[in-house]
Amino acid sequence: MPALDRVLDYLVPEGWDVEPGSLVRIPLQRRRERGWVVATERMAPPGVALRPIAKVTGLGPSAELVELAAWAAW
Repeated sequence: MPALDRVLDYLVPEGWDVEPGSLVRIPLQRRRERGWVVATERMAPPGVALRPIAKVTGLGPSAELVELAAWAAW
């Protein structure tokens, strides 16, 4: 799948240790795609039902590097 030009929101299942930079698999259009976590929030936006992350697959870049990449992409 080509890169997306926006951030997608997913639910982190309770008890999972997910931080910015974590590599994950997410359900997207009837497939499981790779992605990385760029931020974590405690609450979903009001009225929005989020789909859960399917799997944490490993560690990726540090939170600082994720922040730098977001800044550079802007």
